[in-house]
Amino acid sequence: MLKKKLPWVSLVLLLATYDVLGWLLSANPNASWIVWVGAGSVALLIAAALTSALPLVRDLIGFTLESDVRAFVVVTIAAFLSVFLITWINASARALIMISAESLARLELQIAGFNQWQAFGILSTLSLAGLGLGGLTHALILHRLTYPTL
Repeated sequence: MLKKKLPWVSLVLLLATYDVLGWLLSANPNASWIVWVGAGSVALLIAAALTSALPLVRDLIGFTLESDVRAFVVVTIAAFLSVFLITWINASARALIMISAESLARLELQIAGFNQWQAFGILSTLSLAGLGLGGLTHALILHRLTYPTL
């Protein structure tokens, strides 16, 4: 049986990216459990989109550019999204970094020979583990600073 080698550098980068997001969510006093569930859902959605939806996206893009009206709608939506991304540059930059880290990990998993389900499992596990680890790390450090032991 062929043993597959994990791309450790990109997977650690993915874990660190979501670790920072977990830290930021934990540091925000207004982040309720709904925000945490939303962040976990987005992490799973990104992993699912990167592992299984590539042929669907390619077909959708080809379909949308077949006529002038569809191309105009796509360009208008792209312009709106560009303005939104520039307006919310702080959140957009963090989202793009997460997507980039997960894309790199997905690409290296694909090169290493992992199938879609294995890649989804690895990406989603590391993303959720990073979120939890970041929140836990912040909570432990905050607790340690608030209640120091002698």
